[in-house]
Amino acid sequence: MGNSGSILKRPLWALVAVLPLLSGCSAEEQVEYDLPNSLCGVPVDRSVIEPIFPPGKELTQEGGALPDGQDRSYCSYLVDGNTAVSLSDQRYQEKLTARDVIMKTTPQGHAEEVSVVASGDIALYRGHAVGVTACSGFPSEVDGEESRVYAVMVGIGDSENWQEAQTKLTQFMEEFLPAAAQADRCSD
Repeated sequence: MGNSGSILKRPLWALVAVLPLLSGCSAEEQVEYDLPNSLCGVPVDRSVIEPIFPPGKELTQEGGALPDGQDRSYCSYLVDGNTAVSLSDQRYQEKLTARDVIMKTTPQGHAEEVSVVASGDIALYRGHAVGVTACSGFPSEVDGEESRVYAVMVGIGDSENWQEAQTKLTQFMEEFLPAAAQADRCSD
């Protein structure tokens, strides 16, 4: 009986010894910067954008606002000097699907890696997502032609787990696409 008490205490002491190391690691991987109130000029809740931003200390924005009345716009966010989130939007004259739009930027020979969510409005490829919705009444990328589709493209920085990134991007796009289309005054 004398030995069994000390054997049970060993795992407890090991846990107590490792706990400060574990808590030290998690402190390094925190978001220390303030998240923006709007993402590239599109008002969205913090809960929508928080999952796609990585840990870090400093956040800076480059580019303009997406809802700027232009047929295409670009904006990106850098965390500690590295591109963390990049967004762009574009109006198309032709009736394109999310797969059509993402295939314009997917390297040749990688089509099998593109996935499309059940609704068909969102396509994903290695840390990138495209969402499309109907949009009329504004100029498109073709001079003199009215737009029919509004597309938002989002890419996140390096990810060690692409499946996890795809899930986050799908959830983000489901919330962000309607907000961006509304902010850019798309009507269908």
